[in-house]
Amino acid sequence: KALGFTSGVFHVECKMTSTGPQLIEVNARMGGGQVFECNLRSWGVDLVEETLFAALGIPSRPVVPKQPLSAVAYCYVNAPVS
Repeated sequence: KALGFTSGVFHVECKMTSTGPQLIEVNARMGGGQVFECNLRSWGVDLVEETLFAALGIPSRPVVPKQPLSAVAYCYVNAPVS
């Protein structure tokens, strides 16, 4: 609410430091990379669908399980040069 966001899909990044958690980024958008697939596979929540519902003013409260549906992992392989 402090940022004026009241509904929709939000992307938040934090980093744990020696002085505690630090906020890196907050945006009113779906996260990039594998964020969509990780949320869908882990929690069964389709962030694209939720974004569309919010944009159209359609109330949405997706059913989120108490435990993740599955474990998800991914990694990036960086090229030595570009």
